[in-house]
Amino acid sequence: MLNGIDVSSANGCVDWDKLKGKIDFAILRCGYGSDRADQDDKQWARNVAECSRLGIPWGAYLYSYAMSTAEAESEAAHALRLLRGLTPAYPVYIDMEDADGYKAKRGGISRQLATDICRIFCERLTAAGYTAGFYANKDWAVNRLDMAQLSKWTFWLAQYNDRVTYTGKYDMCQYSSSGSLPGIVGRVDLNYCLRDFSLAAASNSSGLRLDTSSKNMNSGEKYTVLAHCQERPAVTIVGRDVIAVSEPRLDSKGRGWLIDVEGLPPEPAVRHGHIMVTSGGQTVQCNFNVR
Repeated sequence: MLNGIDVSSANGCVDWDKLKGKIDFAILRCGYGSDRADQDDKQWARNVAECSRLGIPWGAYLYSYAMSTAEAESEAAHALRLLRGLTPAYPVYIDMEDADGYKAKRGGISRQLATDICRIFCERLTAAGYTAGFYANKDWAVNRLDMAQLSKWTFWLAQYNDRVTYTGKYDMCQYSSSGSLPGIVGRVDLNYCLRDFSLAAASNSSGLRLDTSSKNMNSGEKYTVLAHCQERPAVTIVGRDVIAVSEPRLDSKGRGWLIDVEGLPPEPAVRHGHIMVTSGGQTVQCNFNVR
């Protein structure tokens, strides 16, 4: 069993260095509601960058306000926009709780509509190559969702009892909202996971993966990106005045291809660059912030 947390901007600026070694995974909120930039989670990009830097396997969730299938489509687009170029090891979930009573205050939604919202989100994320799932508490799972229609996707259960009394299948359980861990001011949600999604992602993926999605660098520092793919990748640089990149070379351990990236002296207004790595018809982006 693996132990992890889920966090959002409500948890503030997390000190991920203090969490390294204390958790096995993290589920990060990317945003909430329809596809609007002002509804992106303010800590999303930083949390992804820090987990990637420290090698903490992460997944994502989007808090749903959808009350129609059209809004469900927009929420799926919201998640996909924020995930572009990223390769989470854990699933991407739609969060179907109604913690602030938004749905209830507007008359609620039917069981079938709630199920359709989850289905649309999961279908769109699956089609884009992600492992998709949905989050709900026991009441939603038993009374407000048709779980049989959602059985092909992973379920993240929320139940704060000493033991789980839900009798259906689930892969992850949020068992507390009052956890305390170093690096987080205040309380944090605690979870356990019955599947190691990070191992499954590594062993089952025949497509392109990078060992990191983001890296902070100093001028003159070098970093080697490992591209997990069989074919020699093509590398395109955006921001050549910030980073320099070597030609890909085979990894001696047979894991893929190594790409050396060097930070160059940043210009006052230009401190960001990224590489686009393409192999087997897939393209993945890796971002660099040069200080």
